[in-house]
Amino acid sequence: MQKQLTNINRILVCGFALFIMQMPAAILAQSIGTDDDEAGKSEPDEEWQGPTLRARGRIFGSYESIESPDENARLNDAYLRRVDITVRGSLLKKLDYYLKTEFKEGEFDIRDAYFAYDTGPIIIQAGFVDPIDEIMTPAYREFMEVSTVEGLPGSNQLGIGLLHESDNWTFFVAALRHTIDKNSFEKAGTSYSTRFTVEMPVPKGYLLHFGGYASWRKAHAEQDLFRYSARSLLRTGERIVDTGDVADRELLFGAELAASVGSVSLESQCAMVRASVPSALESNSYLNGCYLAGIWNITGEMRNYGDGGFSLIKVDRPVFDGGPGTWQVGLRYENVDLNDGAIQGGRQDAWTFALNWYLNDQFWISANYNRTKFKNNAFHGDVIDGLGARLQYLIEW
Repeated sequence: MQKQLTNINRILVCGFALFIMQMPAAILAQSIGTDDDEAGKSEPDEEWQGPTLRARGRIFGSYESIESPDENARLNDAYLRRVDITVRGSLLKKLDYYLKTEFKEGEFDIRDAYFAYDTGPIIIQAGFVDPIDEIMTPAYREFMEVSTVEGLPGSNQLGIGLLHESDNWTFFVAALRHTIDKNSFEKAGTSYSTRFTVEMPVPKGYLLHFGGYASWRKAHAEQDLFRYSARSLLRTGERIVDTGDVADRELLFGAELAASVGSVSLESQCAMVRASVPSALESNSYLNGCYLAGIWNITGEMRNYGDGGFSLIKVDRPVFDGGPGTWQVGLRYENVDLNDGAIQGGRQDAWTFALNWYLNDQFWISANYNRTKFKNNAFHGDVIDGLGARLQYLIEW
């Protein structure tokens, strides 16, 4: 059965790719110029002129140096963090498609692959979708890596999602099951999730965002138990705070808050997980985490916000046009507690300082300093620090 599913998946992916490659250049030209990052977000009154295609590629290269507490030495690593290609557009007047593939850590994966049908008030997504959208697209986050709190919701699965977007609020629900692993269909847990956001009415130049999300997950089998862990907010180095594979059921709640005054913004997110451990005397353990981040665009730009989240900043004065680009500093604090009941994964406090230089909308350079204090069964109050630098390049065609 698994072999059949793998063959079906390969046929679908190859067929999809062949269809895209056969689309004439005129169709491609129609789609260039839109800034939408996902399918199903076109203007409802826009006159449809036939199928469209738009492609985008991103390359991330990183260097990191971080302490290794168990070896009393520093780990230095330069690596290609990720290469991804996104293809999206419309097949019919109200039917869009979205396909995102990525190559990272030596492996090729499908990140998103779905169709989106716009009924008017509701956009129906069917395929391989994210159960909960992030407040900030990870590839565009001001810090080199997302916080542990943002990583607590489950990863993409196959299913159906319903999305509503208005001028100042969004609502999303999804029912998902199974996943795609290394380009083949795999059995995975069942999950149901929802997220809502509200943009409060405030004067121009200000922003006030509230959001919340929830999800319920159940593992398919004992070998697919859920794991919770935290790095020191850089990719290099081991996961010192780690529960291992422990829970077969999970109930997650989260809250978001973001506010901006001109070029200065604050952002916070907290989440709590009720993780159920099979065959444990105390079956339910409560794990939690929060982060608070401050962002200042020194050159004066306001963060780019829309549809319930932030996206890549728009550079007003690019370097290649004689301007300074966009200079940005950020500071983030995070606390994660993975100790409760039968689960003893450890605790972690981390500070991250970020300095970013966006030369234009396609090319930017990041530098991060991170200091992490953690406590688990092996290390008690140990502190490690790390330095990271990243080059990122975005190309559209």
